[in-house]
Amino acid sequence: MNDALARALAEGATVVTPNRRLARHLTDAHDGAQRAVGKRAWTAATVLPWPAWMRLLDSEVVGAGAAPARARLGDHASSALWRDIVASDEPAPLDVAGLAASAEGAWVLVHTFGSGGESWRAWAGRDDEPAVFARWAERYRAACDELRAVDPASVPNRVAQAAGAMPAWRGRPVVLAGFTALTPVERRVVEALRGAGMAIDACPTVEDVATVPSIAAFASPGEEIAAALDWARAAVEARPQRRIGIVVPDLSSRLAAVRRAARERLGAPDGDGVAPAWNVSLGAALDEAPVVAAALDLLALAWSSLPVGHAAAVIRSRHFADGAGDGRTARARVERLWLDAGMRHARLGDAIAALGAGDPWSERLVRVADLARRTRQATRHEWVDAWREALRIAGWPGDRSPSSAEYQAAGALDELWAAFATIDAVAGTHAKRTIGGDEAVRTLAEWAAATPFQTESPPAPIQILGLIESIGLPFDALWIAGMTDEAWPRAPRPHPLLPIRWQRERGVSRSDAAIELAWAQGVTAQWLGAASEVVVSHAPAPDARTSTCSALFSGGAAREMTVQPSAARRVFDARGPRERLRDPDAPPFAGDEQARAGASLVEAQSACPFQALAAMRWRADPWPSASIGLTLMERGTLVHATLDAFWRETKTHAALVALMADAPAFADRCDASARAALTTLRQDRLRRIPAAVRAGEAERLASQLRRWLETVERDRPPFSVLDTEKKLPLAIGALRLRLRIDRVDALHDGGVAIVDYKTGAVPAVARWIAPRPEATQIALYSLAWRQANPESFTAATVLAQLRPGGCTTTGYYASDTDRFTTAPKRQVVVDDWPAFEATRDAKLTSLAQAFARGVAEVAPRNRQECRRCRRQALCRIGDAADEPDEDER
Repeated sequence: MNDALARALAEGATVVTPNRRLARHLTDAHDGAQRAVGKRAWTAATVLPWPAWMRLLDSEVVGAGAAPARARLGDHASSALWRDIVASDEPAPLDVAGLAASAEGAWVLVHTFGSGGESWRAWAGRDDEPAVFARWAERYRAACDELRAVDPASVPNRVAQAAGAMPAWRGRPVVLAGFTALTPVERRVVEALRGAGMAIDACPTVEDVATVPSIAAFASPGEEIAAALDWARAAVEARPQRRIGIVVPDLSSRLAAVRRAARERLGAPDGDGVAPAWNVSLGAALDEAPVVAAALDLLALAWSSLPVGHAAAVIRSRHFADGAGDGRTARARVERLWLDAGMRHARLGDAIAALGAGDPWSERLVRVADLARRTRQATRHEWVDAWREALRIAGWPGDRSPSSAEYQAAGALDELWAAFATIDAVAGTHAKRTIGGDEAVRTLAEWAAATPFQTESPPAPIQILGLIESIGLPFDALWIAGMTDEAWPRAPRPHPLLPIRWQRERGVSRSDAAIELAWAQGVTAQWLGAASEVVVSHAPAPDARTSTCSALFSGGAAREMTVQPSAARRVFDARGPRERLRDPDAPPFAGDEQARAGASLVEAQSACPFQALAAMRWRADPWPSASIGLTLMERGTLVHATLDAFWRETKTHAALVALMADAPAFADRCDASARAALTTLRQDRLRRIPAAVRAGEAERLASQLRRWLETVERDRPPFSVLDTEKKLPLAIGALRLRLRIDRVDALHDGGVAIVDYKTGAVPAVARWIAPRPEATQIALYSLAWRQANPESFTAATVLAQLRPGGCTTTGYYASDTDRFTTAPKRQVVVDDWPAFEATRDAKLTSLAQAFARGVAEVAPRNRQECRRCRRQALCRIGDAADEPDEDER
């Protein structure tokens, strides 16, 4: 801080800055100077950014009676009023939110660059965009007058008009610090205040002497930021007291990438009680703070709904009571249950049901649900009260003491609630007086997503700044990134709702190339005077190959700089050789061990022994994905249930043929079977499925059933259905399996056929008897039936494939007369059936014994098994799943 500013602050002058970042810097510099001379107490400096100074002066004007008292619309209330006005247009615009934001921006420009009058009225009556804005602006002004309110854009003109009636301002010292050029409204206010006797001076915050910059070129914006961060780190390590600035003009669009690079190269930004090494001038959205996100999600869960992933995160969040205890691990299962059930969105009732009565947090959620039922339509003030109570019941923000960042985020949410409640001031005129819970929570979430939030922290030696925040700040060394000839000066971008001629005549920002050039020259001069060492860099945009440095830095000297690998990359590159350990054996299967003991166990052992270990003993299942409508598993289960319902009533081939002779009766039976199948779904799951989807699914099931019966079953030799969905145990080796056979048919010439329904792919018959067999399920069913019924002769094992594209069967038969169809590639008649069964049983027994011994080698049967398995994080097989299968080449 220069001597003139230090003197002004010491004498009690009010220092006004163009932005908050500079105001905070001057305050910190003043406090540091006082500590440096040994003071332990001193008068706080009065340093305010321009908008805060205007609000202060307006409050003094009202207090002195120089202007009528008016309610002050906050930014959120003003935006809400604009949105309601735009939405009330006839016909209503398609993008109300976008047009309202544009209209609000135009309103600010009119007050910033206009002459102080209602210039928009001159644009009314025409058939163009400015005329539309004039109509909206007239409504907005009328609404503010009706509400006796003043919005932020109108405050400076109000201060200027009342300045002559404020004798208390005479002789008050004020210093304008860091302004490159005053806007028309700023000049008008300053002239009015000086006329009222206020002593206003201007003082630069940077040196007048320009530093000759170094010019560095890079291959990409990522390399450019990496080099800047390495340069800043080296500068601070050499002299820890130096203040280093890195300017990224497009910081808002690159915020996440810049933060990530800073963490990699500079370390974590800060921690509680630890001075930060760096900070960024822009904060992320408020709803990205975990403690705020948890609160918003709980409110949405109570008064609306959430995607299951968000709802599950609420259930196990540590930001609620009992969120860090043992129950948190148990709550992690809830999301899996929801996804398996095909749920995409969840409500509070779903969470309560999933947790059960034994979970202590479930009792809290029951009380929140009761509050939600009692509060369905309310004013904004009432909604804020309800939300506070709901979060209190839920134990937000958690059992432990919040960190500094969490405390500040919770405070920012509290301010957002206060702003939300102020919308009641416009209710009844341009906003609804009461709103429903879904609308209230949605509006609050939109506000939180649009509200930037950054924690307050001690000054950091390295500051990463956006374009506007960097203006006027002094540094020991400064890096200015992104200075290509296309980016600096900025390209003109006139406001679409204001006349271009009006914008250019008044010097509106971005309205004209000459205006932008003059502004960029002023900012460039400030940058070059801000530090004794200045580096200017440029890199080509992602869609360009080369870049040229802006001509505004034409006097700079070229500087060669190389980008070093990040610390994480250096550690990774220095790693030792990977240890390879082959451990194909798991502990033998114990008799009392709990494992999944179904037909899929043997199939998994054949597909890949490790898959069998992970799936059956570890129960390490792939994470399910959310589905639209019914899941594939549910649809397959419904096909099974439809066939079961049909054959339980029809029973024989003869009855089927007689039924099909009566077309209406046949159609009714198929429809009834489909409807009966739908009732097998859980009632809560059935209620979540839209009526149209239920009706469509019933029609699909009936159609699939008719196609199967007409294509396959009608032309078969006579048979009768002995049993459906038959549950049988199977002892095979040391294992005891629990099976359920889809269907068992008694054939006309003796023996039975084991039928297994499939709605997915069916392997070719040759793979059934391969060294590592597929379709082991049907073989296990045959073995289990023979163990339970030794007097019965199994004459056929058939996979019945029911797919929308067609219905087919694949199987092995003891006799040619038992074949379901005559397709030769899918129907194999075995000459020596007992030998065939013995060989097949031996392979099944060998697989079961291998599983029991603990054989768990990572050895997939083919590449396709890896794509189906999706447990590569455990087996570390690498990219095998991405390679084409031999059968697909």
